[in-house]
Amino acid sequence: MKNGNIKTIFFDAADTLFYIERGLGNTYASVAKKYGGDPHPDHLRKAFSKAFKSAPPLAFGGVSDDERKVLEKNYWRDIVENVYEDIGMFKEFDAHFDELFEVFRSDAWAIFPETKDVLKTLKKNNYNLGIISNFDSRVYDVMKNLEIHEYFETFVISSEAGYAKPDPNIFHLALKEMNADPNECLHIGDHIHNDFHGARALGIKALLLDREDEYESIGDQHRISALKEIHKFLDNS
Repeated sequence: MKNGNIKTIFFDAADTLFYIERGLGNTYASVAKKYGGDPHPDHLRKAFSKAFKSAPPLAFGGVSDDERKVLEKNYWRDIVENVYEDIGMFKEFDAHFDELFEVFRSDAWAIFPETKDVLKTLKKNNYNLGIISNFDSRVYDVMKNLEIHEYFETFVISSEAGYAKPDPNIFHLALKEMNADPNECLHIGDHIHNDFHGARALGIKALLLDREDEYESIGDQHRISALKEIHKFLDNS
């Protein structure tokens, strides 16, 4: 697979460049226990998956930055509230949620061991790097804390764009901000629908980051198990 024409590489953020270090269930449980809750991490994880899948897209177009921050926090509050209504609410939920929201701005996350080296190498080889993520404005703080913010020229996130992957509009916005041709772009992410099929629908080349080898059926030419395997798809000569 020759990709010598690729000039721009877009990345998903969470679970592609960085991950929840202790896992979602353990992170939620550790905060809840400080406020009188005693949930089991496995129950939290399952309830979160259910609540998140039933939630609307994390996308708020046409609002001010201040309004967006309120909408973002309310969005996550509704999800977390649904989680605990499912497995058992506790008295100090409000104070607990305020702390939990801030934990996911900073301490919850860790970068994958290879992330920084991959980004450094790509920048050294003069690729333009951008983010396309279904995330809220905390992503800027997360990436600054993880010391990877500086590698990216553009950030297109769903809560600001007003569209969430796989909606083609969020990819169009990213292409416009980078002033890039789809044929000269590659998108890398871990979600087969949002990242892989979403990008390919616009003519953007895509690699699925399949760390658990769940999607062998799409073929090795479209799939990597670690970010460091990107080099196999890029012609740096």
